[in-house]
Amino acid sequence: MKYRIGDFIFEICAEEELEFPEHFQLFQTKEEEKPDVTYCLEIVDQLPEIEGDCISQRPDIQIFEKDHLEARRLSIVGMPVVYGVYQEISPEEIHCFLHKDFLDMLSTDTIFVSLFALEKQMIARQSVILHCSVVKTGDQVMLLSGPSGIGKSTHADLWVKYKNAKVINGDRTLICKRNDQWMSLGWPICGSSEICHNEDYPISRVVFLGQAKENQGRRLSYVEGIKHLISQTTANNWNADFVQKVWQIIEEMAADVPVYEYACNMEKEAVEELGKLVEA
Repeated sequence: MKYRIGDFIFEICAEEELEFPEHFQLFQTKEEEKPDVTYCLEIVDQLPEIEGDCISQRPDIQIFEKDHLEARRLSIVGMPVVYGVYQEISPEEIHCFLHKDFLDMLSTDTIFVSLFALEKQMIARQSVILHCSVVKTGDQVMLLSGPSGIGKSTHADLWVKYKNAKVINGDRTLICKRNDQWMSLGWPICGSSEICHNEDYPISRVVFLGQAKENQGRRLSYVEGIKHLISQTTANNWNADFVQKVWQIIEEMAADVPVYEYACNMEKEAVEELGKLVEA
């Protein structure tokens, strides 16, 4: 099957029929254009060994490099077992191996997307993933961001209830610049919200949420905006070139898009006050 996410067209080949995540199917394409990358997905009894130097290690991932090609050993935080291997054969061909014991987890959004290292392809194409809820009101799209548990989904629901808004994605969006306009693009991971639409919209503003009894907020300075945005983006920190690309994208975005800080309760008044703040 062939897919398009942002400006990235790719093909996934597998020897057997597999259950892919429901949200991922929204990104299927019938375009005749040749794919940028072909992924070969294989279910195996034993994961292959990886050659090369280990250049980075976290509880859930090991990164290896050989001849300027990357490989990854993937696991889940808190579980010592490796579930998958990502191996670049060339820039256009990538092999992905999933251990058969984890086959029932293939339909999980985060496991599936991690297996293909899609964030790497996005950064290479001048796009970044931002952790946020995407809320559309009329022709305006607002990104509600902040750390996990801060209340992004709850606040987004208030906009749906009181402002007839639509949530495009409850957890993440892909950001890029097209024709001098910063865009929120569809992304196949949506967290526990289960709200995922493959729809693209210009970004009106970004709001970083906090919790407080009294609603209060302010527009952030350029430098503050950069710091807030960087804190919620996905970057391959072991790749210096990619880190530089992410910073360049965020710096340019912070100069063009209004970024706010807003501490609030989860009542109707929080929506009204935020509306006044961003329209001031």
